[in-house]
Amino acid sequence: MPPELALTLARFARTDGLHPTPVPGVHGVRYAHADRRTKRHWRACLAIVAQGCKEVGLGRQTYRCAEGGYTAALVPLPVVSRIAVATPERPFLGLLIDLDPLIVGDVAAQLGGDDGGRAASASRVLFSGVVTDHMRDGAMRLGRLLTTPERARVVGPLIVRELIYDLLTGPDGAAIRQFVSAGTTMHRIATAVFAIRTNLRDAVDVAALATTAGMSRSAFFQHFRAAMAMSPLQYQKRLRLLEARRLMVDEEETAEGASFQVGYRSASQFSREYLRLFGVSPRRDAVNLRRTASYRAGAP
Repeated sequence: MPPELALTLARFARTDGLHPTPVPGVHGVRYAHADRRTKRHWRACLAIVAQGCKEVGLGRQTYRCAEGGYTAALVPLPVVSRIAVATPERPFLGLLIDLDPLIVGDVAAQLGGDDGGRAASASRVLFSGVVTDHMRDGAMRLGRLLTTPERARVVGPLIVRELIYDLLTGPDGAAIRQFVSAGTTMHRIATAVFAIRTNLRDAVDVAALATTAGMSRSAFFQHFRAAMAMSPLQYQKRLRLLEARRLMVDEEETAEGASFQVGYRSASQFSREYLRLFGVSPRRDAVNLRRTASYRAGAP
C-alpha cells in the first residue's frame, strides 16, 4: 500500500479510535498500541489496512491482515480480534467502509450472472485478501476526499460503489455475491441473521427460521453453523452479551438494566453466561473496559 493513504489517515485521525469521515458510512481507524485478543461485535464492512496489522478470529479460523490487505464481512459477527502491530511512531491505520446490503445488491445486480468462472458455492461469512490495484486506487481517492467535506458527501458514495464493484469482481467476489443473490444458501443464512439481530430480545425460533429459509430444521442448522462457526442460539447469545457490554460501557447502564434490555429475564442467568463468555463478572468487566480507550473507541 503506497504511503499516501497512511499519511492522509494519520492527519485525519489524530487520536485512537473510529473516526467518522464526511463520506457516509466510511470511517478512519487509528490505534497507537497493539492490544490483547478481545471479544467484539464486528460490523458488516470492508476494512482496508493502510499501516500496521490486525487479527480477526471467527471459530477456529484466524485472519491476519497487514498493510495492503483487507477483510470483508456481509453480516455482523461476534469475533475475537486485536490490533497486532502498532506503535505511537507507526500506528495502525485503516479505512472502514460499511457494506450496506442494498448497495451491494444493486452493484451485484448490474454485474449479472457472470462470476468470471469462479466457484459458485461459499460457506464463509468473513473474507480476507490482498488489495488489488483498482481497490488501492479507489482507497487513495477516497482518502483525498477527507479534507473536502462537500465533495466527499457527493463523490465519496460513488467511490464506495466502485470499491464494492472491485470487491465483487475480485478473487472472493463470486462467494461474496451469494449473500445478496436471492435463492442461494448464503442469502438465506444472511436473511436469518438479519431476523435474529432485528428481534434480539425474542427467543430464537429455529423452526420458523428454517421454514423461512426453505430448509428442514436440521439442514438449516447445519448450514448456519458451517457458515457462522456457531449455532443460531449461540449467535444470538453472543450478540446479546456484546450489546449488554456496550450498554454498560458506553451508556453506563447497570448490569441488571443491560440484561433486561437485550432480552434476559433473569439477571442471574445473564451474569452466569456473561462470566462464561468474558471470564469476568459484568460489573467488573464494565469498570475495567471504561478505562480501556481502544475498547471504548470501538476497535475493529
